[in-house]
Amino acid sequence: MMNIQANNILYSIKLENQTYEAMEFKRMDWINKQCYITFQQASTGKWYTFNRSSINFLFDNEKNLVS
Repeated sequence: MMNIQANNILYSIKLENQTYEAMEFKRMDWINKQCYITFQQASTGKWYTFNRSSINFLFDNEKNLVS
């Protein structure tokens, strides 16, 4: 069983040259030993799933995600 906690924080995520703002954490999944994190962008309602190893969190807010 996986326990995930978030503090209702909007995250900023950087992937290569793209920055995603106002991202609300939704879930974290492990598939074939890879971690995937799903967010919903608060301003547009669009959902995004990222491979954890390919993204960087801005403003040191990664510490709020616990798996």
